[in-house]
Amino acid sequence: MRIIVIGGGVIGLWSAVALAEAGADVTVLDAGPQSGFASPAAAGWVVPALSAPLSGPGVLLHSARQVLHREAPFSVAPRLTSTLLRWIVGFVRSGSASQYAAGLRAVLDLGAGCVDDFNRLQETSDLELRQTGLLMTALTRAGLDEVAQLAEATTAAGYKGGYEILDGPSARLREPALGPAVLGAVHAVDEVQVRPEQVLRALREQFTGRLVNATVSRLRPGWDVETSVGRFSADRLLVAAGAWSTELLAVLGVRIPLLAATGYSITTPGTGLAPRLAVKLVEPSIAVTPFADGVRVAARLDLGRPGGPITERRLAAVLDRTTPYFADWRPGLSTATFAGMRPATPDSLPLIGAIPGHRGLYVATGHGMLGLTLAPGTARHVVPLVLDDVRSPELQPFAPERYLSGAWRRP
Repeated sequence: MRIIVIGGGVIGLWSAVALAEAGADVTVLDAGPQSGFASPAAAGWVVPALSAPLSGPGVLLHSARQVLHREAPFSVAPRLTSTLLRWIVGFVRSGSASQYAAGLRAVLDLGAGCVDDFNRLQETSDLELRQTGLLMTALTRAGLDEVAQLAEATTAAGYKGGYEILDGPSARLREPALGPAVLGAVHAVDEVQVRPEQVLRALREQFTGRLVNATVSRLRPGWDVETSVGRFSADRLLVAAGAWSTELLAVLGVRIPLLAATGYSITTPGTGLAPRLAVKLVEPSIAVTPFADGVRVAARLDLGRPGGPITERRLAAVLDRTTPYFADWRPGLSTATFAGMRPATPDSLPLIGAIPGHRGLYVATGHGMLGLTLAPGTARHVVPLVLDDVRSPELQPFAPERYLSGAWRRP
C-alpha cells in the first residue's frame, strides 16, 4: 500500500516509521525547517503526568485573575476572528468536570508506555535522554494546591507513575538550585526529558521510506498531491502537519477547529548554580530543562498568533519570571532561540482518525504541548487505522467527526 504522510514533525515521522515497519510504501512530504515549526521549540518533556486538558472546572476564573494581575502565561490574538471566537466557545463548553475527567483518561491511555518507547529509541540512536522526573515547584499555597490536585486527578484516572509531595526545604534538598522563595513542590518521579531535535534526527535515521523536502500546494482525492518539486500519488493520505493541517484540509472542504498556539524557548548556559532536574515553574507555567549544552527555558501560549522571531520584550518577560524560583541561576545569552506553533483544539484532545466522506484520508494533529508524549501512542494506533481502517477503542475520543458538523462545517 502506498501512503503519503504530510508533515515531518514528531507525530508525522513516528507514524511514518511505524507504517513503514508494518510493510507500507511510505513517502513523507515535509516543508523543512521554517518559522513556526513546533518540535524544536519544545521543552523536551515526555510527561504523562501533565496529560490533563487545559480546560476544566475553575480554569476560566483562574485565568481571569491572572489576566487582571498581568500574570497570565498566555495571551490571545488581539483580532477576534470568527474562527478564534468559535474556538473560545468550544474551549468553554469543554470545561465541565465530566469532560475534563474523560479527556484526562483518554490522553493517559494514548500516552501509555511512552517512556518505554523513548528508552527503546535511545538504544538505537544517539539521544540525550534524562530520567530525573519532573519537579513542579510553586511559590504560593494556591500553586502548590494546583499541582497536588493534578497529581490526585491523574492518579485517579489511571496514571501509573509516582509522585512525591515536598515542602520547601525538602524541595531544595531535591534540587539545590531552587531559591528560598519556593514554598514546596510535587515531584513526578518517572517522567523523562529528551532533546526534541535529536528525536527528529533519530526518527529520520530509522525511517526506511522516502523523505522529500517539499511544500504541498494542492490535494486531489485519489490521492494525488501536488508539491513544489512535483506530483506524488498514493492509496492513502495521512495529514500530520501540525498547525498547517487546517490549511491543507480546507482545500477539500474540511474545516477543523485547530489554532496555532505559539510557544517560545531558549537554550542558555546561564550563570550561577544551574538546575539538574527538569523544573516546572507553576505560577508562570514555565518549563526549565537542563541539557548537556545549557538549560532550555520554554514558555507562553499565545493563542492565534503566528510563529516567528521572539521579540526582546517578550523574551525578557519570560526570563524575568524565572528569577524568584532559583537561588542564583540566571539565564544568560541564548545559544538557540525558537518560536513554534503548537496545534491546539478547543477540548485539548488531538484529532486522530479518518475524515468522513473522503475515503483514504486520515489526520493526526492537534497534540498541543504533548506532541512528544503522545507521538509513540499515536503512531501505534495509526497503523491499523490507515492500513486496515480499524479504529482502536483508544482513538474513539479523538475522532475528527466530533468537530465536523454544525458550526464547524464549512458553509
